[in-house]
Amino acid sequence: MKYRTLSYPLSHQSPVHKELLKPSIKPNSQISDGKKYKSYLIQVENHSGTHVDAPAHILPEGKKIADYHPDELIFTDPLILECPKEDNEFITREDIEKVDLDGVDCLFFRTGFGRYRELDTERYLTQNPGVSPELVSFIRKNHPSIRCLGTDTISISSYQKADLGIQAHLNAFQDSWGEALLLVEDLNLEDVDRVAEILVIPWQLESVDSAPCTVLARLE
Repeated sequence: MKYRTLSYPLSHQSPVHKELLKPSIKPNSQISDGKKYKSYLIQVENHSGTHVDAPAHILPEGKKIADYHPDELIFTDPLILECPKEDNEFITREDIEKVDLDGVDCLFFRTGFGRYRELDTERYLTQNPGVSPELVSFIRKNHPSIRCLGTDTISISSYQKADLGIQAHLNAFQDSWGEALLLVEDLNLEDVDRVAEILVIPWQLESVDSAPCTVLARLE
């Protein structure tokens, strides 16, 4: 049984949304300074790096990420969908209409935009493709088995079209169509195709809406 990590490690160089503070990881106790052990001071906003958005991110009374049972964060019929997109384009309903989504419980979109994360970070942060609000609504209405969406972009929201991004989040979380979606952003989907299982493992933080996470894929 082989696993692959689909999340990025957090560092002080991790790209984060323009409105967030940059992560800070500073030495505290260090053996080189005569201490008996190492420790670090870590300051990050909870939407830094690969992270999972829960409904409380947008809805005041929405479910927080710590409210999820582990069983709700395991997906046994995932699909990584090839969906090439360029700057500021949207993933739309047309991108999935010919795809068999019967039984799929976790859908990750590989746009190819992840190549800019290190190559051209400014482009990655400000020109990213987004997921259209209409597609999110369509998925929830027509594919209720899907409980999680994810992308290889900094957010499902296009930075240049932020209002549509907020609407996409609202469409994912509001209770009009049953169980809300979880949203995983800033995924590393390079060189991975067929997976048998996805595990989303968020930081265990009380009273926050969402959290950085480790995402593991069990390969077929």
